[in-house]
Parts: sequence; structure tokens; C-alpha cells
Amino acid sequence: MSMTDIELLSQETLQILRKAQTSGILVSTGVQGVDLSGLVSLVPVNVPARNNTSAFPRVIAGEGSQTATWRSLLNINSQQTDAAVGIDYAGSMTLFDEQDVFAPYRPLAKAGRVTLDAVAVARNYADALAVAELQVLDQLFIMQDLHIINSQNWSLGTISTPTLTTATTGGTIAASTAVYVKVAARSGANYFLGGNSAASSAANLTTSSATSTGTVTASISAVKGAVAYDWYVGTSGTQYYYTTTTVASVTITAVYTVAQAVPTTLPLISANAPASTAPTADTSYSTNWYNGILASTLGDYGSTGPVTPVTGNSGATFIDNGGNVPALSGGGIDILDKINDDIWASVQLSPTAYMVNSLQGDEISKLILGSSSATTFLPPTDADARTNLAGGGFVGRYVNRAAGGVPVAIEVHPRMAPGTIFARCDRVPFPGSNIGSVFEVRCQYDTMRFDYAANYTAGVIGGGPRYDFEIRSMETLVNRAPVAQAVATNIG
Repeated sequence: MSMTDIELLSQETLQILRKAQTSGILVSTGVQGVDLSGLVSLVPVNVPARNNTSAFPRVIAGEGSQTATWRSLLNINSQQTDAAVGIDYAGSMTLFDEQDVFAPYRPLAKAGRVTLDAVAVARNYADALAVAELQVLDQLFIMQDLHIINSQNWSLGTISTPTLTTATTGGTIAASTAVYVKVAARSGANYFLGGNSAASSAANLTTSSATSTGTVTASISAVKGAVAYDWYVGTSGTQYYYTTTTVASVTITAVYTVAQAVPTTLPLISANAPASTAPTADTSYSTNWYNGILASTLGDYGSTGPVTPVTGNSGATFIDNGGNVPALSGGGIDILDKINDDIWASVQLSPTAYMVNSLQGDEISKLILGSSSATTFLPPTDADARTNLAGGGFVGRYVNRAAGGVPVAIEVHPRMAPGTIFARCDRVPFPGSNIGSVFEVRCQYDTMRFDYAANYTAGVIGGGPRYDFEIRSMETLVNRAPVAQAVATNIG
């Protein structure tokens, strides 16, 4: 291209970019400043479990290993023989039961990419690389919080066939319709990340021949390790996704021939829709996940150390609330009293905190503050105190009557699924327990940035000069006393 051609091209370009001529200077001429406000982020990063270093201290392992390993003496008090012996007779031998336990380390990582050009064009407005690093770090914090509570390394197993009942009102199911129902369970990780167990066998029931407003209610017993249930409804041929519930039952009002949307009323449920039809693959667990507080509490510790799918009784307290809503009882909440009673009967300890979803925290407060047992405190008589009252209230602690009046904190955790309460015991003061921290996030390395070498990828956007990095940790959750914990689920 000659110099003349370049000049002509430049003139043509300027003609295109030039605004229309105006009489005087108007706003449309563009003679004006650019008011740049600061860069804002609308990403919530509420990670109370990850940041609670008192309950979940983050500790660097003293030695490199693929697993954190420890040994535990189990409770076999009920199997000991009587200490009363005849005069001149020796005492009976004490029984011991030792269990080897380990938790697998797993890496958690989120990556970021910022091009050199992106850094350049953001200069004096924002540090693009620093912005990206903070956003990646925040996302890793969210994942750490999620996995501490919900990560699960063992399968939910085979889900039982639902039990069906029918009613003649409340729905739109036609008369004499054969309704087939399957259910798949979601672990805590599935609730927030997607996936579920393989679906159950199909149950079927034919609606009444006398009405076209029928419904079908399906239910199963709560599955240990599950926090939610995906229901699939259809004919004898195909069952389509109907809805997800956080209780182990559902009332079906219509039979659809396409999959429905995931309910938006469930807070923070994964945007990844479940399979359109009843799943045959089991994605309720992953070998990339360790066992968080729920899975390490409810799973069975195998003879070789790892936590395995539930076949027996891990010793922890598990409560299936049967889909019932919490109710007032003697000035208290029945499900919290049940948790306290069962833990006390098992190990004579009190929970340190109830980890609940915001829905349960709100419900507990409303029940207690709305009852006659709630106390009203009147402020002094000065006018300011009388005219600037604060409305509403939150019940932040609950008295454990089973343990003689010990106050237990109520903690709201966004990544605790609704319908499930975890009663966490942070202290196990048994003689010689040697338990400083019941829970521990044990790390081979903790929350470090790793920079990748610069490389070259032609013909791809972002393939030029760039900063590629990730922030990662290699961690596991150590739960030294599953027997002192409790999980209540299937709460309406």
C-alpha cells in the first residue's frame, strides 16, 4: 500500500468517525468529560465455616502424605463386664477397641487469566491483575466453605422405592391415570454443585376414576448423607424431572411430558439442572472430594480406615424428622430438644452450635418470639428509648435442657442446605481424650497462588501475552469425634 493510499484511508476513516455538523456545541457533539466511578463487585462471599478458625482451624500437616491418619479408641462401655468381684478374686479384663482412621487430601483450585492488553487498557482505572486475583481467591474461599460442610467421598447407595398415596382434590391429574414415580437423592455437594444418585425403581399408582383433580404423594425414609431429593414423574415409559424437595416426600399435582425447572425457592441450589429423565449414573459422590462434616459424621469408618457408605451405625446421632416442621414444645423447639436429648444419651455432651440454613434460623426465631414464652423487655421511660425501638429479633442461642441448661449457639450458614441441621460439638473433654480440636482443616499447603509460565497460542482470543495463574489448597477435613455430632434432616 502506497503512502497516498494510506492518507486516503485515514481521511475516509476520519469522515466516518466525525459526528454531524451542528450549530454551536451541543451535548451530542461529545465535548464532555468521562466520569468514571470505581469498579464494584456484586459477588457475595459469605464463608462462615471457612473463616471459623476456632471450630475449623487450618493446620499445615507436619509431613507429606496422601492422607491424614490417626488412631481412635472407640466407645465399648456397654460391652465391659461388671467390676464387682468376689473377695480375693482378680478384676475382669478391660476391653479395648482401636480403629485406624484416615482422611484423603484433595486439591481445591480456581484459575484466572488476565491478558497484558487488558492490564494496559485498565491502567489508572483498575489493576486488572489484582482484581482478577481477588475474584479467584473469593471463589476458592466459597468452594472451601462448601467442601468443609458438604464434600462427600462415598456414595448415597441404592435409593428405596417411593411409597405412593393418592387424593381426589388439589391437582389436575386425570381420572384413572397410572402415575409412575422415581426418586434420586442429592448429597450436600450435589445440592450446591449439581448431580444426584442413581434413581430408585419406579413405584406406580392409578388415580381415582371419579375425579380429574387428583394428586399423588410420594415419600421415602430419609437417606443418610442426603439433603435433598429429585423426583421424576411420568408414565410407565419415561419419568421426567418434576421438582426437588429438601424433605423426603412430594405431592404431585400434574403429570408432565417434559422436564420442569428447578424450584427457585430453594436458596443457592445449583443452577445445573438435573437430568431430564431419571438418572442411571451415580454422581452423589466424587473421588475428587474429601469427606466434610456431614459425610465424615454419617459414614461408617471401615476396618482399613476410610469412611465408607452407610451400612451400619457410625455412632453419630442421625434424626429423620419425617418431613415435619419444627414445632414449639414446652417453650422450646422439638427438633432441637430431640438433638440435645439424643446426644446426651449417647455421649453425655452438649452441642457447641447448631449449623442451620437461613430458613431454619428464621423459623426458629419466629416460633420462639411468637410464643407466650418469649419475654418482652421494656426500655427506660425516656422519650428517645421509647420512640426509637428496634423491631424484630433473632434467637442466637438455645438452652440445652438435657445438659442442665448449657446455651448452644445458632449459626446461619449459607452452604448448609435447608431442611438439615448439623449439631456441632467442638469439645470432647473425656479423660485422656487427647482432642484439642475436634475438627481440623488439615492442609499439605494452604491457599497459595501458582503462576503458569507464559506461552503462545496463535489465532485464539486470549492466546497472546497473558498472566495465567491459579489459587489452590490441598486439604482434608479431620473429624476426630463423629460420635459427638448429630445430623437432623428431612425437616419440613
